[in-house]
Amino acid sequence: MNNSRLLALFCLLTISLIATGCGGGGGDSPESRSYLPLEVGNRWDYRMTLAPDVVPAQAAQNQIFDYHETVIGTANLQGEEYYIIQSVREATQEYPQLVYQQARRETEEAIWARVGDPAYDLPVLMLPPTAGETWQDPEAPEFTIATAAVGDQVTVPAGTYSCVRVEQSWERPIEGSDPVRMLVKQWFARGVGVVKDETYEDDVKTSMIELLTATIN
Repeated sequence: MNNSRLLALFCLLTISLIATGCGGGGGDSPESRSYLPLEVGNRWDYRMTLAPDVVPAQAAQNQIFDYHETVIGTANLQGEEYYIIQSVREATQEYPQLVYQQARRETEEAIWARVGDPAYDLPVLMLPPTAGETWQDPEAPEFTIATAAVGDQVTVPAGTYSCVRVEQSWERPIEGSDPVRMLVKQWFARGVGVVKDETYEDDVKTSMIELLTATIN
């Protein structure tokens, strides 16, 4: 797999990872109730596993990366305040470090991602989460997002959480071949954020991200 293909996958995982949230958790502050706690300094540390068919440098085994998300600041974009989240996939012997930034904000109606060129707001999680609710990207209606389940029990190195599962699905065109069916499953814990993320290509799991630790201010 060349670096440009891996970069595209990293950007996809970053967009997916920051986008949504999970149910459960507690506390009285707005951050503790949020599906994506947005405060400067918040940090999430993950283990990223890529399957051999995604990273063939080690064809006999999975490739493991350290992956981090950190809220590094805020920015005013077209009159709205966004939190800037920096994503870092640490380097290995085979692959360089990758750094990517995303803009996010939350309202009573949804968690929004600033996407596209020209940029627009995409609701990546409608609030409050309701199992079975679906919606499309207004600029790419083939891209569907669904609140697939509420109350999924998920165990990762950081612990066990009761989560909302959000699924994103679309078809990725392949020149000279049939399109690849893409599916991203995400589990988020209320007051924590994303705890797990899985990507599937034609029903084959090609990547997984699991929460190791979270620092929420």
